[in-house]
Amino acid sequence: MRTAPYEMINGLSDVIGNYDAVILDLWGVVHDGVNPYPSSIPAMTALKEAGVPVALLSNAPRRSAVVTARMEEMGIARDLYGPAVASGEIAYHQLLARTDPWYAALGRKVFRTGPVRDHSMFEGQDVEVVESLEDADWLLCTGPNDDHAKVADYEDMLHGALALKLPMLCPNPDREVIRGGVRIICAGAIAGRYEELGGNVRWEGKPFASAYDFCLQAFDKGPDAKLLVVGDSISTDIAGSNNAGLDVALVTGGIHAAELDAPRGTLPSREKLDALLAATGRHITYAIGDFCW
Repeated sequence: MRTAPYEMINGLSDVIGNYDAVILDLWGVVHDGVNPYPSSIPAMTALKEAGVPVALLSNAPRRSAVVTARMEEMGIARDLYGPAVASGEIAYHQLLARTDPWYAALGRKVFRTGPVRDHSMFEGQDVEVVESLEDADWLLCTGPNDDHAKVADYEDMLHGALALKLPMLCPNPDREVIRGGVRIICAGAIAGRYEELGGNVRWEGKPFASAYDFCLQAFDKGPDAKLLVVGDSISTDIAGSNNAGLDVALVTGGIHAAELDAPRGTLPSREKLDALLAATGRHITYAIGDFCW
């Protein structure tokens, strides 16, 4: 991983010759939760034609098969990428195995927050979903129950869970995302508040090392492979890549577009990007306005 000053690039074709494979984030890079960005399918097609393998690593709090099925619904063909790893898949396998001490200590009864689309987390699991905190052994937070919710809406629930000393599993560390052009909170915002209150939270997904370990095992690349990560979030994609020692291209037109004053497809001023990186203590290898070839 290079820590020299980053390069501003117009597309992956500028630098792809330096790499053996690519790890892509999804939300904010490939699609907005509703539709793929106009440049993403052409870029994935170009990567395939160039013989560059692609893996997906997403903080989606659901099974990987659900994520790939949704992408096919969006028109993103399954043959454009190889392994697809969702943070929900990592948590699912941990919950199923219960060999990790934290998971082993969980009971069977779970109180959940999050949309119906995340129910795949319970497939084949020996758990019972309960309707009240008092009946629960632990909490699963995959997000707000609806897209218009705020963290404050969960304050009473979180205080109640804290009083009962319930541990929380959060398989999506993202605090917010832009869905169809609208900024909404994610599971990480609710779980982060619970942790602030003193709650016991287990995180799965980026930027934590387990996410990259799981992805790299699925990718099955040798230790000498030169990998490039493409992501749009400083707190998850960039932090995780820095922690894993991987080169990373920041899509500046993603979640940080407004604060960088650079709409998707345009590059921000170095002054604004330097300030963001300095404030977060992170570094990048490349800045790119959009995920494009």
